[in-house]
Amino acid sequence: MLRELKLKIIEVLKKLIGLHQRLLKIKLEEMVRRIAREEGVDEDLIVAVIKCESGMNPRAINRNRNGTTDYGIAQFNDYWYRDYITPEEALNNPEKAVRLMCRQFRKGRANDWICYRTGRYKRFL
Repeated sequence: MLRELKLKIIEVLKKLIGLHQRLLKIKLEEMVRRIAREEGVDEDLIVAVIKCESGMNPRAINRNRNGTTDYGIAQFNDYWYRDYITPEEALNNPEKAVRLMCRQFRKGRANDWICYRTGRYKRFL
């Protein structure tokens, strides 16, 4: 009886955690859309590229075959973007990362993101 109760509690907790994670992603997407509008770039495009790059995960880290690493919701590369944003900022300040990404898109630097360059972001539109 006690074991069954524990299993049910664990099941409920897993569902709550899943719901919490979905709500966080919704809140992050709202932030991304707001910043894109403020920066004058296509919000659907920015959301799609971010979903493709990091899955809307502000703590995403991707180690590349060439020895560099991409960090955060916008996957800033620690070699190419070291003068713009630190890995710590990219991981801990998603608003700054998204704003910088939008500004780079506005400057014509969208090809810095592999999902844009390859067109993989289109699956997320």
